Amino acid sequence: MDISKLKQGLREDLADILERSKFVERQKKTRSDAVHRLTRAEAIAIAANLYELLGWIPNLSVETTTQTTATAVNVTATVTGDETISITGLVAVPGDLLTANFDELAHPSYLLFDEFSGDSRPIESREALTFALFEGFTRNYRERYEFVLTDPVLRKKALLKAQHFDEDSD
Repeated sequence: MDISKLKQGLREDLADILERSKFVERQKKTRSDAVHRLTRAEAIAIAANLYELLGWIPNLSVETTTQTTATAVNVTATVTGDETISITGLVAVPGDLLTANFDELAHPSYLLFDEFSGDSRPIESREALTFALFEGFTRNYRERYEFVLTDPVLRKKALLKAQHFDEDSD
């Protein structure tokens, strides 16, 4: 056996493995960048609509957060300054990034995230997700605000008190 031939064969095999690995990494990065651009653009559009609809709420925050194959849209606010009310939606690309066709990257999925169960349910469009987030958030905000108004101690902490209630009516 010729040791130099074995060494050369091993070098060639390792070079091939390295080349394939770099190709897979480039492909993965390209797909990841495409997913990031698409989902982030959709999520920012949703966040802008929600901020326009909910901008009157004190301490409102509408943020987007990029994840592996999705971008989350999170809406948060507080009624008294202590606890936070929030709701989250996801704009995601289904499937594995390495096996997904680039055509599929043009059609994201919209999901409403359930923070209690950790599950998410599909929503048919960007507009429907915007509406679902708006409805869910305002329902939770209204329920929490109603609870705060029924408690005399918490009522004094209500952030909207000065805008909606006469201070002398106590």
